[in-house]
Amino acid sequence: MQRQPKSFLIDYYKEQVKDIDSLLKVIPGRYKIKDIHKLRVRIKRLKAIFRLLEFVYPSEFKAKDHYHLFKPVFKTAGLIREGQINLSVLKKYTGTKKLRKSFSKYTARIRPEWEVNLDSHIQCFNYNRLHALTNNVEELVSRNTKPELVDLMAKFINSEIGRINSLLRDADDLTYIHEVRIILKNIKPLLGLLWTRDDNVFTKSHYDNLSDTETYIGNWHDRRVLSESLKLFFNAKGKTKDMYDEYSKFKEQQDKYKKSINVKIRQSLTHTLELFSQYP
Repeated sequence: MQRQPKSFLIDYYKEQVKDIDSLLKVIPGRYKIKDIHKLRVRIKRLKAIFRLLEFVYPSEFKAKDHYHLFKPVFKTAGLIREGQINLSVLKKYTGTKKLRKSFSKYTARIRPEWEVNLDSHIQCFNYNRLHALTNNVEELVSRNTKPELVDLMAKFINSEIGRINSLLRDADDLTYIHEVRIILKNIKPLLGLLWTRDDNVFTKSHYDNLSDTETYIGNWHDRRVLSESLKLFFNAKGKTKDMYDEYSKFKEQQDKYKKSINVKIRQSLTHTLELFSQYP
């Protein structure tokens, strides 16, 4: 295949790397919510490209091996991000004022350890390995003409949709929803690149519907993480009667929310999968 000097996917990849480099410089000592979020989003976008390259070149490129470079930073930043989201989500539950106050203090006590670990991983980030990875990505992507690359990306997206269908086949509940969430994150960045182009089969409706489904699942995931964090909180601190009563109120509201969001996820996911099934 003809080697191309430039590629829209390489440009996109380099934009993410540039943003990650900038964020790794500004996050230590500040840990702003928006910066932590941006860092994790951009690493997820790179992960999507890695999954694509593994799909196209399974014997030459392993996504897991290349993602390993970013995993320590991603995971430790995720702990800080979860702590921020937990407090934000808990505010949406009525009758939990004392619980929120105590849980906020608990989070503030353990957060410095997360920040120290994140700073350590940022300081040890291997830029030489990143440079080698960038050269590898650029070489593999540039093997394809733009039409070939668009076609390969579409085939990868359809393959990922097939994985979701396989996970949900014969499933009456949302047992595999976390795995579905990960797959959607593999699709979304690439779909975002494709739907605006005239030379592909996807449309804004594909992107919007997939985004809606991901949002529903993201809201479900945030509350699931909060529930697990509160369990750890009670194990560490023990239960006062007031906090136990408020925690019981939280669980009642959480159970109601879970029932409604499960229905919305199933409906949205079904609609999204039907939309993608119309294209080969």
